[in-house]
Amino acid sequence: MLASHPAGRPCTAPSCPCPCPAQTPDEGHTARGGRPADQYEAWMIAARHYQLVPHQKTPDVPVGISLDVPILRRRTLRAAVLPADGAALLALLRAALDLEP
Repeated sequence: MLASHPAGRPCTAPSCPCPCPAQTPDEGHTARGGRPADQYEAWMIAARHYQLVPHQKTPDVPVGISLDVPILRRRTLRAAVLPADGAALLALLRAALDLEP
């Protein structure tokens, strides 16, 4: 898929598959608007530990992979933006559970 409209100009056609910003954002985008960003991490796990997790109501439909696996390497891609009181509570919880900072 192209990163912009093939003609190089904004597109207003709703049926066009180009990812132009002129198109209206989806419901997920507007629901998250103005909220702090979540933390994103990249995890490296062994291929033998990849196990699909099925949907509870429809077992033949996978919804992701199991996260209860040994992590070979973890890298933070974007740190979460927490309010000051949330960061203080998280620090207290980490200290109480003797977790890494």
